[in-house]
Amino acid sequence: MFGNLLFPGLILMALTMVVSFYHTYGSMRLMKPGNDWEKGIPSDPYPNAPKDLQMVKNNIKNLFEYPIIFYALLILIYTLDKSDMPFIYLSWIYVLLRIIHSFYHIFMDNTHLRGGFWLISQFILLAILIRFIIII
Repeated sequence: MFGNLLFPGLILMALTMVVSFYHTYGSMRLMKPGNDWEKGIPSDPYPNAPKDLQMVKNNIKNLFEYPIIFYALLILIYTLDKSDMPFIYLSWIYVLLRIIHSFYHIFMDNTHLRGGFWLISQFILLAILIRFIIII
């Protein structure tokens, strides 16, 4: 399980789904009688949405930005049979950093700390890309 290159990608996909469901829960909470969106979700809800819901939505956007490069690299590495332990370790580090980033993004709102985790994850992603370019 932990030695399979695809597993970190699946965990990152699961994180994306969990954050998406959490966002749906937050939106549905606002649709209860007496709340902001009791008549339905506005067509452009985020300028006036509560900050906690905006943070979740922003994190969802983040999970569909650079991780796309990660997914593409995983597929290429796997299909070209270039998977090895350094790629697996780097992939796990990337996913763990993205999980930590998401946690801080949604629950802590500490931009400096969150940004540090994001930046390190970007360097890890760059290392995966450079290593892949060298190997192929």
